[in-house]
Amino acid sequence: MQIEDLLQKYDGFVFDLDGTLVDSMPLHLAGWKHAAALYNFHYDAAWFYNLGGVPSRKIAKIVSETQNLDLNLDAVTKTKSDYYQQVIADAIAFPAMKELVMTLFPHRPLAIGTGSIRTNAEIVLSNSGLRPYFRAITAADDVVHHKPNPDTFLLSAAKISVKPSRCLVFEDTEIGIQAAQEAQMDCVLIREGKPDWSTFTSAAADTLA
Repeated sequence: MQIEDLLQKYDGFVFDLDGTLVDSMPLHLAGWKHAAALYNFHYDAAWFYNLGGVPSRKIAKIVSETQNLDLNLDAVTKTKSDYYQQVIADAIAFPAMKELVMTLFPHRPLAIGTGSIRTNAEIVLSNSGLRPYFRAITAADDVVHHKPNPDTFLLSAAKISVKPSRCLVFEDTEIGIQAAQEAQMDCVLIREGKPDWSTFTSAAADTLA
């Protein structure tokens, strides 16, 4: 899709952060692998990746329930988060996504809609050089109902004063795509650090269906 087409169709753009804008998912996964070794729960990289966008404590709760374990959720979450914060400086922006952000920035307001806590999101955005381009951030701290619920993206759109129907969401997980669809926002899946325009999903088409 050409930039001119995007600017004609949308008044704002909302980006997920981890795995969409920055190559930080391997760092999150390493944190979960570390926690799994300490607390003796099963670690499967693909399974954890598919929960991208879900806050860490909720993931710990899902692990405890699905694996029939009595995990200390606060301890597991802290272990994972502490590990991630030790390596967070290694998170870098995907070149193609940074180029897209820089191209859109002069023309339309941009927002972040992430399942990360605000502290981590701010660090990643600053370290990757992306922070100046985003007018608003909606983090896990800002909503009660996280992805796949629509709240994160709806609040992101509100913060940049754009109707959801006039926003395009960029996401890298099915949970994130579902959240965008629930928010009645068009969305595109990010694969290997680039938009896969063949995955474009129209909220209008979903509504008509």
